[in-house]
Amino acid sequence: MAGQSGKVARRLNRPATSLGPARASLIAKGLLYAPEHGQIADTVPGMADFIDRQKN
Repeated sequence: MAGQSGKVARRLNRPATSLGPARASLIAKGLLYAPEHGQIADTVPGMADFIDRQKN
């Protein structure tokens, strides 16, 4: 999964600035990385599918 951080914030109905600590924590744990400014991508194969299943 790769996407813009702002899209994630909108999906969660939160301001993008409020997600910084969670984003940093996930990057520190090696679950996400930032390929470009404002972008995020997961490092775990199948993570995007897992996240999509959690919506229900």
